[in-house]
Amino acid sequence: MLTINHKASRGVDHAGTRFSTNSEEEAPSLPHSNMKQITAALLSLSVLLAQTSLVSSDDIGLAGQQRLSVIVGSTTGATSISAWLSTLGPNGKWPDSEIDYTTGCSAQTASWPAQSHWSRINTLAAAWHGGLRNADQFVGSASLRGSINLAMSFWFSNDFTTAACLDSGGTSACPCTTPGFWNTNWDSNVILIPGWVGQVCLLLGGSLTATESAGCQRITSRAYGTFQTGINGVSAITGSNTLDIASIGIDLGLATANASLLSDAYTRVHQELTIKDGSKVDGIRADGSFGQHAGILYNGNYGKDYANDLYNLELTAAGTVFQAPTPSRSAFITLLLANQWMIFRNVVTNVLHWDYSVLGRFITLPVADDQTTASIKTNLTQMQALGQLWGSPEITQAFNALFSSSTSANAALLNGNRMFYANDYMVQRGTGYVTTLRMFSQRTQNTECVNTQNPFGFHLSDGAVYNYLTGNEYEDIFAAWDWNLVPGITVDYGATSLDCNTARKTGTQPFVGGASDGTIGVAAMRYETPTTKTLNWRKTWFFLNDDVQFVMLARLTSTTTAPVFSVLDQRRQDGPAFVNGVQSTSGNFSSAASLWHGGIGYAFSTSDPSTSLSLSLATTTGSWQSIGSSLQPPATVSMFAAWLNHIDTATAISYTIFPATTQASFQQKLAASKLRSVRNDGSISALLDTSHNIAMLVFWVDAGGSVTIPSAASGTAALTVKANGNSIIILNLNTWSITLSDPTQSLTSLILNFTLGSGTIPSGWTSSFKAVSMTVSLPSGGIAGSSIQQSLF
Repeated sequence: MLTINHKASRGVDHAGTRFSTNSEEEAPSLPHSNMKQITAALLSLSVLLAQTSLVSSDDIGLAGQQRLSVIVGSTTGATSISAWLSTLGPNGKWPDSEIDYTTGCSAQTASWPAQSHWSRINTLAAAWHGGLRNADQFVGSASLRGSINLAMSFWFSNDFTTAACLDSGGTSACPCTTPGFWNTNWDSNVILIPGWVGQVCLLLGGSLTATESAGCQRITSRAYGTFQTGINGVSAITGSNTLDIASIGIDLGLATANASLLSDAYTRVHQELTIKDGSKVDGIRADGSFGQHAGILYNGNYGKDYANDLYNLELTAAGTVFQAPTPSRSAFITLLLANQWMIFRNVVTNVLHWDYSVLGRFITLPVADDQTTASIKTNLTQMQALGQLWGSPEITQAFNALFSSSTSANAALLNGNRMFYANDYMVQRGTGYVTTLRMFSQRTQNTECVNTQNPFGFHLSDGAVYNYLTGNEYEDIFAAWDWNLVPGITVDYGATSLDCNTARKTGTQPFVGGASDGTIGVAAMRYETPTTKTLNWRKTWFFLNDDVQFVMLARLTSTTTAPVFSVLDQRRQDGPAFVNGVQSTSGNFSSAASLWHGGIGYAFSTSDPSTSLSLSLATTTGSWQSIGSSLQPPATVSMFAAWLNHIDTATAISYTIFPATTQASFQQKLAASKLRSVRNDGSISALLDTSHNIAMLVFWVDAGGSVTIPSAASGTAALTVKANGNSIIILNLNTWSITLSDPTQSLTSLILNFTLGSGTIPSGWTSSFKAVSMTVSLPSGGIAGSSIQQSLF
C-alpha cells in the first residue's frame, strides 16, 4: 500500500481576499479572557494616540469636504421639496397625514415612521448646501433655511430628556407616559435619528444657530457615548451597529473639528473591519458571509448596511490619515466578493435583489416598503469609486459584474459553486439560474422574530432552497405563503407551532456543511427539530455539472402524527404545470415520474411507492400585518406549490432537479442523465456521475465508513473508498483530484484509503499499488469546515 501524508493546502471556498431596520435585540457576548480585553484596550489606546498625533487640519478639512459630497450624492427627494415646504406648519411640524409622529410605547418599532421628519430635513439641507441634483434654485435660500430651522427646532424642543429613554423605553426607568420623541426600539434613538441629525448638521455647517448646534451635539454625542456606556439589553456593540454608531461620531467630529473624536471613531471602524472567527460571531467571516445577532446569516441586511457605511466612511477618508489599513481593506474585499454570489436579478423589473436566505426576518417586507427586499440598496457608483481609490481590481471586477446586464436571474454572470461554511449556506449558479441552500447547525441560528417581523419563520433554514430563473419567482409572495411549505425543506407539517416567541433557535446538530471545488459541490445536513426533537433526517444536495442537481434523503423519523413532506417549491405560478408530461391541475399523484413548471424539471423514481407527489395551483391571499410591520394592503398571489408526501418515512428517497430548462429540453436532459445512486442509507450517501466520472460521497457517522464506487467503464476495476471520520468528498476519477471538508468542523485530520477491486487499472492510476492511503490535515479556526483540494497521485 502506498501512503501519502497531506497537509491542508488551500481553502477552495475560502475567499482570498439609511433606512435603518436594525433590531433592538443583539448577540450575546462571546467569552473573552480579561487579559485579551486588557490587551485589546491597550492596543486601541496606542493606535488612537498615534493616529491623533498625525491628524492635521488639512486632514479634517479634506475629510469634511468629501463627507459632504457623499451625503449630498446619496440624498434623494429633490422633486418633493416645494411640496414639503408648502405643508410645513408654522410650528415646524408636517401634517399627521404625511408623517406619523407617534412616539413612545405606541410607536412602530421597526423603521420608525417619525424618521421621515429628519429625512425630509436632510433633503432640504442638501438643497440649501448645494450640489443636489434638480435643486439648484434652493442653494443658499434664506427662506429655505428658515424652514429648516423651524423643522429642526420642532424636534429639538420635543427631544426626550429622560436619559433612560435612549435604550430603556417602556420600562420603569422610562415609562410609556414619558414625554418626548423616543421609541422602545433603542436603534431608533441610538442610530436612526442621530444618523440623520449628524448629516443635517454637517450640511448646515457654519449657518447653525447656537440652539441648533446644541441640539445637534446633544443627540449625536449621546449616541456615540454608547460605546462607553453600552446599550441596555445588548451585550456588545458589534458588526454593522459599530459602523453605524461610529459614523455618527465621525459626522460630529467633522462638524466640531475634533481630531480625537475622529481618530477614535475611525479606529473603531477599522478594528471592526477585520475577519471575525468563532461560533456565532458577528461581522465578516473568513468565507465572506456576514453574521449578525449571534449566528444569523445577514449579508443582505446588516451586511448591506455595513458595506454602505464603509463606502461612505472610506470615500470620506480618501487621502487622509483616516484611510483603512491594508488588513481592513482585505476584509472588506472578502465581503464584497462573497456578496456577488448572493445577488440575483429580477429580469421582469431589471432590479438587483438579495437572495431571500440572506435577508433573515426582512423577507416579511414587501417591495413597496422600499426596504431591503426592494433592491440591493447599494450605490454601485460608490463601489466603483472605492475600487478606483484603493486600486483594487477585485472591487472593480465586482462593480463591473453587477453593473452589467443579464437576461436571467444570474446577475454578475457567475457560474459555479460556493460553500459558505461559516454560516451553513451554499450557492450554485449556472447559465440562466441561481440556486441557494440555507441550513443551520450547532454553530448558527435559523432565523429571528423581532419588532413583530417574521413570526412564522421557524423553518427558513431547514434546508431551504430558492431557485431563481427570472428572479420574480418569490417577489412579494410571503404574506400569502404557507410557512410550513418553505421551498426545499423536509417538514412534519404543522407539528411545530409557528410564533414569534419560538422562531429563533440554534441547531442541535454539528453535521452541517459542504464541499466545493468552485464548479460543483455537495452539501449535507443532519436535522433534528430544535424545540421538540420529534423530526430527524439526513439530507444531501449534489450540485453537478451540466446544471443538474440531485437530492438524497435518509434516516427520516417522525414521532408525531403530522404528515411529513419534502417540499419541492412554493413560488409564484408561471404558466402550466406538467406531471408525467401531461398538463395537470392541483391533485395527488401516486406514480409520478416527472414534474415540470416554470423552467424547472423534477424526476422521481416510479419504482418507489414510499412517496406521492402533491401539486397545488391556487390563488392565495395573505396579510402583511400578520407576518411583520408593513402596512401595505393584502397580497393576492397565484401560487405554485409541490411536495412529496412521505407515505413510508422509513424508506430513503432521492430525486433529480433540472433548473433552467424548457419542457422539451427537460425531457431531453432527463433521457441523457447518467447519474447512479450508489448508496443512500444515512450512514453513507454516495452518487456517481458517470458522464463526468465524478463520485460524491458523504460519510455521516463519526467513525466514517467505506463504500465501493462501481466503474463507469465496463471491465475497469471498482474503487472502494474508506474514511476514518465524518466527511464530504468529491472525487474526480479522471484526474484523481480530491476535494473534501469536515462538516462538523471538529476534526484535525482525516485518513482516506482507496482500494481497487478486480479488473483493469483505471486511467490515471499511476501507483504500482492497488491500495493507496492518504492522511489529510484539515483546516481549523476561522476556516474550519472549508474545502481543501489534494491530488491522490
